Amino acid sequence: MTNAGRYQEIDALRGFALFGVLLVNLYSFGADSPAWDGSGDRLFWQVKHIFFESKFWGLFSLLFGISFWLQNREGTQFWRMCRRYLALMIFGLANALLFEGDILMLYAELGIVLLAVHYLPDRALITLALALFLIFPLAHWADAKRGDGDRASSLIEAREWLAEDREEGLYSVGSLGDIVAEHASYLPEVPWEDYQWPDSGWAVLAFFLVGFVLARRGVLAGVARAPTQLLRRGAGLMMAGLAIMAMERFLALSKGYDVYGAALDNAALQLAGDLIFLVGTLSLTAAWFCLVLGLAIQYRGSGLVSALESAGRMSLTVYLSQTLVFTTLFYGYGLGWAYQLGPMAVSLLAVGIFTLQALLAHQWLRHFRLGPMEWLWRLATDLRIPSARAAPKPRRSH
Repeated sequence: MTNAGRYQEIDALRGFALFGVLLVNLYSFGADSPAWDGSGDRLFWQVKHIFFESKFWGLFSLLFGISFWLQNREGTQFWRMCRRYLALMIFGLANALLFEGDILMLYAELGIVLLAVHYLPDRALITLALALFLIFPLAHWADAKRGDGDRASSLIEAREWLAEDREEGLYSVGSLGDIVAEHASYLPEVPWEDYQWPDSGWAVLAFFLVGFVLARRGVLAGVARAPTQLLRRGAGLMMAGLAIMAMERFLALSKGYDVYGAALDNAALQLAGDLIFLVGTLSLTAAWFCLVLGLAIQYRGSGLVSALESAGRMSLTVYLSQTLVFTTLFYGYGLGWAYQLGPMAVSLLAVGIFTLQALLAHQWLRHFRLGPMEWLWRLATDLRIPSARAAPKPRRSH
């Protein structure tokens, strides 16, 4: 923690979460197709699914709840927070015109809910979070028909679909105007409409609540004094989470279970699979939280941790610039890579994009206090021009 009261380790963790979010987002442009059946591609897809999918938006959402507490330690300023979320909603609307997977609108909408309920006692908030987590598996069990027609039934069909997308898909041949018009038809985000899916708005709100309660109970100060214990706990959670996800993979291979696909005919087996995926996701999200936070504390000041901290401090700028970068790379009005790259290629691309972003963010913050989008966000929140230049470093005395 800095003298100014900023938890640098949380910034590093947020930066790491941004990498995971980027990696999963890049799979949206064809790399999720089973048509990529080479051994290397299948390995990278499995790594994405087990370690990253649903875990990193969960981690990012957990950190949103923690950030809410950090900003309101001295009492909530209701209208200030409303302005903050209104500005975030505007950023999200603009981002969603380019990328359908935007999360900022959802964060803005559910941030208002968090603002309304955060006064409740910890036990009530955790109980509410558990109930929200369970909506997905129970709702899917109660009504299995949720619109699952976008999964190919065979490898041949998957290859045919991928070829068709390359030739006539919106992202392959559509103009900027076509893409904006299509995405505009889905706006604004409706938090409750995806309640039968593991990445529903209710699950996002549940992570908000858990993060807020952890911060309010003083967990951040406690773990800062015991990074070794935090790392041990993270290792245990990682092993438990991997064991649970191994069960999910067994169901996928032996019974055809697919958390994002059509429901199984056996409703009880479908419910079991969804619950296993949920518990595995929660375990691995917690494992990443503990491991990365513990390492950031132990290796504070190292080059890697400093770069992650910079990306985390500029999280809004980094997130929005990721959309500009990968849509330019994939869409037809840019380089046209949509449906051309498989899991291995997009995973390595994610590493390259994020590495460049972290280095640029580190350089930016040597000269400025805030990222460019953070500066606008602060302006909209506080209704006054924020300071831009970083304070000069004190000269060493000889």
